[in-house]
Amino acid sequence: MTVLPLDKYRLFHSRDVDDTRERVGRVFCPHSMNTVGRNPRLDTRMNCRRLENVAISVIAYGTDVRVEPGELGSFYVVLAPVIGRGMIQCGHQRTGTGPDKAGVVSAEDPLRMRLTDDCAQLVIRIERSALEARLAELNDGAVSEPVRFRLGMDITHGYGRSWYRTLAYGVSELDQPDTMLSHPAAVEQFEGNLITGLLLAQPHNYTAIIEGRDRPAPSRSLRTALDLIHSNPEAPHTPASLAHQSGVSVRALQKAFREQLDSSPSEYVRGVRLQRVHDELSAAQVEVTTVGEIASKYGLMHHGRFSAAYRDRFGESPKATLHRRSGRLLECEGAHRA
Repeated sequence: MTVLPLDKYRLFHSRDVDDTRERVGRVFCPHSMNTVGRNPRLDTRMNCRRLENVAISVIAYGTDVRVEPGELGSFYVVLAPVIGRGMIQCGHQRTGTGPDKAGVVSAEDPLRMRLTDDCAQLVIRIERSALEARLAELNDGAVSEPVRFRLGMDITHGYGRSWYRTLAYGVSELDQPDTMLSHPAAVEQFEGNLITGLLLAQPHNYTAIIEGRDRPAPSRSLRTALDLIHSNPEAPHTPASLAHQSGVSVRALQKAFREQLDSSPSEYVRGVRLQRVHDELSAAQVEVTTVGEIASKYGLMHHGRFSAAYRDRFGESPKATLHRRSGRLLECEGAHRA
C-alpha cells in the first residue's frame, strides 16, 4: 500500500461508502459521494492536519468516485492530485487535474468532481474569512463580492509553480517528527504565504485591482482613514473623527470613499468590524469566549442588527461560526491523538 503524505495525521481508513461520506463531510461539508463502474472496491484513506485558517488533507478513495459537495460557502479549496487524475467542474468552469494541474475552487460556485481509482489528492481548505481579510489588505478596501478564481491552475510554471512549492514545503515539514510548523508563529507565516501566494498566483475577479490596473491610487487622506480603521477597528470611529485625523472635511472624505471604494465611511467601518468578528470567532473556542464578548469588543452592541448583518455577509449565524470552529478542532485533534 502506497504511503500517503501526512500519514502521521491519519484521520480514518474505511471501505464503507456511508462512513466515508460522513467522515469526510465532518472536515469539509455535507456532500454526495458515490462509487462508479462495475465491482467498485472502495478503500478510503484520509489524512488531515488542521493549522489555523488552513487545513491540509490527503484523500485517496481507492476506486473511481463521483463527489458532489455543491457550494462550499465558508471556505475555498485547492485540489492537487499527487498521483492519478480528476475532472472537476465549478460553476460553469471545467478542468482536468493531475500532478501538473490543480483546481482552485471558489466558495459560492457548486463543485462536482470525478476521480480515478488511483487518485490521491491534496485538498487544501482555506477559510473564506482569512482569504477575504488578506484580499482587503492587498487592495486597501473591503471585499464587495465573493472571490471567484479561474478553476485550472498550472503548477509547473510561473507563479503557480512557486505557490505549489510553498505548499509542498509545508507538507514535507509536517511529515517530519520535529518541525517549526508546530510553533504558532511559523504556522502564521506559512499560512500567510499560502493565502497571499494564491491571491497573486491564480487569476480571479480582483486580480486587476491587486495589480493596480483597475483603480486610481487612493488619495493620501483616504489612505490615512483606511489605516486608522484597519489598525484599530474597535475605536469609536465616525465620519467626523476620521475626517479630522485625515486632515480633510467630512464631505471630502465621504466623496473619496464613495468614488474609490463605493462605500460610505460608516459602511466601511461596519464591514471591517464584521470581518474582524468573523476572524476571531473562526479562531476562538466556545469554552473560553462568547459571541457577545467578541461583538462588544468592536462596538456591535445591538444583537439583532449585528446577527442579521453577520448572517447576510457570511451565510451563517455568529454562534454557528464559533461552534463550527470548535467542532473542527475536536475532530482533527482526535485524529492526531489516534
